[in-house]
Amino acid sequence: MRGYLFQLHHPGVRTVVKRVHLIGCLLSAVFCCWLSQTLPVHAEAVTSPKTCQIGVYLTSLRDFKPAENSFAANFWVWSVCPFETPKPLESLKVVNSKEVNKNYTTFSRTENLSDTFKASKNLFWSEQEMSTSLYHNWDTKNYPFDRHVLQIPLEETQLDASIFVHAPDFANTGYPKDMDLEGWKIRDFRIEQVNFPYRTSFGSPGIKREINYRSRLVISITINRESKVSFFKLAIGVYAAVALSIMALLLDEYFGARMGLFVGTLFAVIVNLQAATSDLGSTNSVTLIDFIHMIAIIYIFISAILLVYTRFLSESDQPSRYLMRRFAVPILAGSFVVLNIVVISYAAIVG
Repeated sequence: MRGYLFQLHHPGVRTVVKRVHLIGCLLSAVFCCWLSQTLPVHAEAVTSPKTCQIGVYLTSLRDFKPAENSFAANFWVWSVCPFETPKPLESLKVVNSKEVNKNYTTFSRTENLSDTFKASKNLFWSEQEMSTSLYHNWDTKNYPFDRHVLQIPLEETQLDASIFVHAPDFANTGYPKDMDLEGWKIRDFRIEQVNFPYRTSFGSPGIKREINYRSRLVISITINRESKVSFFKLAIGVYAAVALSIMALLLDEYFGARMGLFVGTLFAVIVNLQAATSDLGSTNSVTLIDFIHMIAIIYIFISAILLVYTRFLSESDQPSRYLMRRFAVPILAGSFVVLNIVVISYAAIVG
């Protein structure tokens, strides 16, 4: 045992041990450097964005104008914040608006007696009344059974979503249940918050990201058309024109008078179609009212062709009145009624 301890205290042995220890430290340092280069770098801590609770109460929904692709709305919007700045209503923008009027604004500091931001003893509350006209693409393909989702987007215009976001006030957002919409009815009303992406830095040299987000509140109102009076006014002239054209085949008047009746009914249908397009707006698809008018024009042309055919039969001394009354008139009238029932029923189902 004494011999072993003597060997450990020998100068040569001690020199070897020191060198081994130094080599081990160097290897440990190299390993640590390699490990730091290999493992992913931890991201910097991300702070949560500031938030304020925003609510909307719709007071009026009016001026539905499909021909102008617009509608109008009046509403109150408010914010509840645990801080004095920023003031979200000052930088709130109505997206897709044609005109915006801000009629009343208030701002106050009040004691927190609600369940909102419980950690804050005092809150900063503000409200504003807005009157706006917005763009909306009215899809009248299935008029008068059309359904629409009107949207009122409210967007933060100054701060990025990484700095500030809205929190919807679901409890207080709403609308009067007895609101008169002039032949329409609200089927659904909701509010949601989205971070809307912009693929631009807006030219700011301090922004490095290719995609920037802005907090946006979207109020969605689903409405259904309940009144069918306007459809009846647009369609009654078409149905009358087709009925007169079919009944003209039964008249005993000479050829010129009956052909003049066809020209008159055809002209009436075309004018009525132009009036319908003016009321509902022009679209790139065939609407139900367009289809009804096109069917009417086709049936008027078929009636005119049958009239010419009966004249040839009369000139060749062949019976024509029996052919019209027995076959042509019932088939034309019946098929026109059935075809209209089918297309109107489909539009009512699809909406």
